[in-house]
Amino acid sequence: MDRGYIYVNSKNLIHNLNAIEKNVNKKLCLVVKANAYGHGISWAVNTAIKCNIDWFAVASLSEAIEVRNISKSVNILLLSEPSETEIEKVVDNNIDLTVYNQDFINKLIDSGSVVNVHLKIDTGMHRIGCEPQDFYNIYNLIYNSDLNLRGICTHFPTADNNIEFTQEAIEKFKNLIKEIDTSDLLIHVDNSASSFYNFDQFFNLSRIGIAAYGIPISAKKIELELLPTMEIKTRISNIQKRKIGEAVSYGHAHMLERDSIIATAPIGYADGYPWNSFPDGKVIISNSFCKLIGRVTMDQILIDVTDVDAKINDEVVILGKSQNKNISIEVQDIATWNKTIPWEILTNMSKRLERVEVE
Repeated sequence: MDRGYIYVNSKNLIHNLNAIEKNVNKKLCLVVKANAYGHGISWAVNTAIKCNIDWFAVASLSEAIEVRNISKSVNILLLSEPSETEIEKVVDNNIDLTVYNQDFINKLIDSGSVVNVHLKIDTGMHRIGCEPQDFYNIYNLIYNSDLNLRGICTHFPTADNNIEFTQEAIEKFKNLIKEIDTSDLLIHVDNSASSFYNFDQFFNLSRIGIAAYGIPISAKKIELELLPTMEIKTRISNIQKRKIGEAVSYGHAHMLERDSIIATAPIGYADGYPWNSFPDGKVIISNSFCKLIGRVTMDQILIDVTDVDAKINDEVVILGKSQNKNISIEVQDIATWNKTIPWEILTNMSKRLERVEVE
């Protein structure tokens, strides 16, 4: 082991996808944007195909092309409108587009391209999506063109903490499209959070992101067991002894309160391990929690190993379970230390750490 590895667990991803699909009783679209939430697009797509997932959602055309290069047969949904200059690549790679702006849709029609599109409605997120009052005009524009309307969708802003607002958005969406024949359309509104309580079979596709990767997120208690799909491990690369009153790392942000043994591990914020993990952060060494003892640097962290038996090349668990399985560090722990969210922790994991598939 050099710097460390991100271990991605294929068995756990398949378990999660099968469990979620059974629970929601709808077709799943696996969201693989941001390098599959830090796990690696190639790994996520190839693993999901094994359990018959054939829809994948991405945030950029480059991500879409990466998925298409893995499989010529899967369905790929770009979650926002690309620039006009990318339309040719969209057509060449058979990418489904999310659309909502009338000007862009007109340019798409004028290009003469036959493209699958999903019309997005803004039901409260206020990020992208057509205004509800504009829906029928845009729907008719698409319907009377050579574009292939394949789906209608929306996105929820508070599905993980406000069921009432989400339910209002669901009803707004249903009432808005109730006059349309949706029998041949994909109707998709659910993200990971709402998928665990919106069981309305009017909707036939669920876009599953963070839950697939083992992070339970919902405003309602999730009964099924989701298994983490990522572990991060590195090693002790250096050990030193320091005296009481000395300080280590940039800024000398913490003065030692006792004679200490300090270990260095080759992982830092350039690898995606957040700078703000100090002073609350910890790792696992020799089946014990060990605290960070100085600021996270670009390439290394410093750890207090005074109370454990530690030596150079011993394993350091950044994310995951101890060797005896008695203790663990979860994504939410790292997010809490950094006053952020699990999504940011996962998606910031650098490609500098090699992904290794395990089962």
